[in-house]
Amino acid sequence: MKLTFLKKILPLRFSKYLLQVRYNYATSKIINDEEKSFSFLARKTFYQQILNKGDTYFDIGANYGNRIGPILKMGVKKIIAVEPQRECCDHLKRFYPSIKILQKGVGDERTVKPFYISDKSVLSSFSEEFIATTQAGRFKNTEWKQAEMVEIITLDDLINDYGMPDFIKIDVEGYELEVINGLSQKVRILSFEYTTPELAHKLEPILSKLKSLGDYTFNYAVEESMQFNLNEWIEADRGIELVKSNEFLQTGFGDIYIKFNND
Repeated sequence: MKLTFLKKILPLRFSKYLLQVRYNYATSKIINDEEKSFSFLARKTFYQQILNKGDTYFDIGANYGNRIGPILKMGVKKIIAVEPQRECCDHLKRFYPSIKILQKGVGDERTVKPFYISDKSVLSSFSEEFIATTQAGRFKNTEWKQAEMVEIITLDDLINDYGMPDFIKIDVEGYELEVINGLSQKVRILSFEYTTPELAHKLEPILSKLKSLGDYTFNYAVEESMQFNLNEWIEADRGIELVKSNEFLQTGFGDIYIKFNND
C-alpha cells in the first residue's frame, strides 16, 4: 500500500510517524552503506593513530562530515563541529544528531564576516585570497556568486565553552592562519589543510605561530591519502624548512599534522 494512500485514511499523527520511520530508515541505510566504503575504513584506520575512545574532537570546517562518521564510530566522547554553511549543518544534524553543531566560522577574533559560497561546497571560504588565486588556476571553472554574513568565533572561545580538545582538524580553504591565530594555548594534536603553490607563503607564519605555543613535532599527508608521508615525526624547525622544499610544494594540497610535546 502506497504511503500517499495511507496518509488519506490514517490519522495525521500516525501518518507523520510513518514518514519519520521512512526518513530514519533511509538515513540509517545511507550511514550503513557509507561505513562499508573503503574511504570510511581508511579514515577510521588513520584517525585511530590520533584519537582514542573517550577523547574530544573539534572539526573546524566540517562540511558534510566525512571525517565525523569514522571518528564517531571509534567511540570519541565529544565532537564539536563548526561549519558556516546551513545546508551542511542541516545534513550534519540529520546524520549525526549526537554531536554539537555550530553554524559559525572560526577566526582570529570575534566578529562577523562575509562567507563566500561556492557552487562546490568544499571550496566555500572566508578567504578572498584563496578564491582569487585558485580561481585563476586549478579552480578556474568554479564560481563564488553568493556571500552571507557569518558570525566568527575563535578556537579559544571553543575551548572555553567545550573544554580542551584532544585533536583539532582545520579545513577552511585558505583561512587557516586566521583560525590558528585565534589559539593562545597548545593542544595535544591539530591538523590544518595546505594549498601549494598558491598559498605556500602562509605555511611558515602558521608553523611559527604554532611553535610560539610550544615545541612540537611535524608530519603531513598528501591529498586524501590518509597516510603519513614521513615515517617519523620531525621537529618543528625541520618541518618549517620542509614546507619550503620543491618536493613539498609540488604535492598540491593535503594536511599538516602538529603534535605538541608534553612538558
